[in-house]
Amino acid sequence: MLAERMLTAELRHHLASEDQAGKNHRNGSSPKKVLMPGGELQLDVPRDRLSSFEPKRVGKH
Repeated sequence: MLAERMLTAELRHHLASEDQAGKNHRNGSSPKKVLMPGGELQLDVPRDRLSSFEPKRVGKH
């Protein structure tokens, strides 16, 4: 839950700092499986409408 809260805060900051402030909004989430030393972790990574959000905490691919 902590990782998902960090991703949500990161998206919120991304949306607040964009130039197109009225056009881009949160648009659901996508599931992602992250491999950890203790096993797999399922995350819901938030998305934005224009697909310009690239999370830093949990990178793509």
